[in-house]
Amino acid sequence: MATPRATQAAVILSVLFFLSRLVGLVQNAIINSMLPTDATDAYWAAFALPDFINYLVAGGALSITFIPIFTKLQQSGDEKAAWRFFSTVATVMSGVLLLMLVLAELFARPLVGLVRSGLLERPEVFDLTVSMTRVLLPAQIFFYLGGLLVGVLNANKRFAASGWTGAVYNGVAIVVALVLMKLGTGPMAFAWGILIGAIVGNFLLPFIAAWRAPHEQRPHYSFSLDIKSSYVRKYFINAIPIMFGVSLPVVDQMVVGWFATYLDPGAITHLTTGNRVMIAAQGIVGMAASVAAFPYLSADAAKGNWVEFSKFLREGLRRLIFLTLPLSTLLILLARPIITLLFGYGEFNNALALHETSLAFAFYCVGLFAWTAQQLVARGFYAMQDTLTPTLIGSALTIFFFIPLIYLSSSAGVLGLATATSIGGATHFIAITIALEKRLSRRPYSSPLRLEKIGGVALRTICACIVMGVCGQIVNNLLNSLVPAGKAGALVHIVIVSAVAMTAFAFCAQKFAIPEWHWLTKKFLSRLKR
Repeated sequence: MATPRATQAAVILSVLFFLSRLVGLVQNAIINSMLPTDATDAYWAAFALPDFINYLVAGGALSITFIPIFTKLQQSGDEKAAWRFFSTVATVMSGVLLLMLVLAELFARPLVGLVRSGLLERPEVFDLTVSMTRVLLPAQIFFYLGGLLVGVLNANKRFAASGWTGAVYNGVAIVVALVLMKLGTGPMAFAWGILIGAIVGNFLLPFIAAWRAPHEQRPHYSFSLDIKSSYVRKYFINAIPIMFGVSLPVVDQMVVGWFATYLDPGAITHLTTGNRVMIAAQGIVGMAASVAAFPYLSADAAKGNWVEFSKFLREGLRRLIFLTLPLSTLLILLARPIITLLFGYGEFNNALALHETSLAFAFYCVGLFAWTAQQLVARGFYAMQDTLTPTLIGSALTIFFFIPLIYLSSSAGVLGLATATSIGGATHFIAITIALEKRLSRRPYSSPLRLEKIGGVALRTICACIVMGVCGQIVNNLLNSLVPAGKAGALVHIVIVSAVAMTAFAFCAQKFAIPEWHWLTKKFLSRLKR
């Protein structure tokens, strides 16, 4: 069962992640408004190679495999072994990452041509993409080192740095980019902003937070190549599947981005912008819940407390599904006014850009519940120190299902690629949830998730969302004929449609006796009484 501390951590992180995503969307809006389409396509395409290296070396493997082992060592009371493990991982993986970054800098041009091959048909865009890529690559070392420090902080259940890094990173990136633009550096200003933002937000901030922690929780680093340690070997055994797998949640946007380079100019920008708004919504609930839950799941797994482990996951999934399904319904209803209000400025304020981005956003939101919930399910596997099963499932789905689906859908442009991504996300969530249920049903766990209880909540919530969607769309249609277009009209749409749709959902949730509705109202009322 979710502990009060886990719930409190999730709430705090939700607020901080929301702030981070909000600043990120402001950054996105500034970039799209100030740069022409070719430059924004180059900017977003420039992240492909750095992101791939980050995922390969640091991304999932760092937080997912590091925290359970580090937590287990600390709980055993062997502090020296815990910090020796920390030092070895930092030394070895930093060396590997630096080598990869040097090689990527040297061979940036052919590598970008490989991961974003469609841009070879647009030489000026391709050249700018290569230049931006070379600036973005060094940021990965700061993401990695900062991520390792955040892993230590999270293992000690100190979550503030996890939430603040994103907001500071994006905020610094905005300020640096605007200053450099004033100095005449052109589109490259935004790439330099990302590099400086990574140094300040993703490295210096967690470094200071870790240094200000209680003495026994401060990182103790010493150069170490103790790769013979059983704990280090276990880290690499768990990390290698993630590093070399092509699991869907990791590579979905890499695959989509490759196909998008062959679409009309602007498609990369429209898809990326729509996806980033969806991820912002996802971060409010899903990312915070998963990050906060992982140390607690790891602790239950380390103690062999499988009954509580399953209860924690079951309650978490029910609540995430209950919260994200109506959220995605509301975002689909409001896709056009949200995109208009956020991005309808400067270069981006044209009918085609707003329409294509709204389509991408709406159809990405169809899979919002799946992308959110799969993070928690995957962390159930990772807390059990099983990275192979979810990686194999995700990789098989990517190769045999998602890539063929994307290929078939690409002829429908932005709409097709966004829809295929949501279908892929839902399929992945269902597959890994069933796999985890089967694992927990067997010995020595004997603590199934009881999918029928999760499915019952999902079914009743979907019914409530259908009513919510119909009511919201009726109001949408009425407002289209009554409210003028533009920012003011978009704001009116958001306020009125939200009020009607949420009222309809609340009414249905009450009538359908959804347990999570009673949990939510009880929490809300208890807060009001304080």
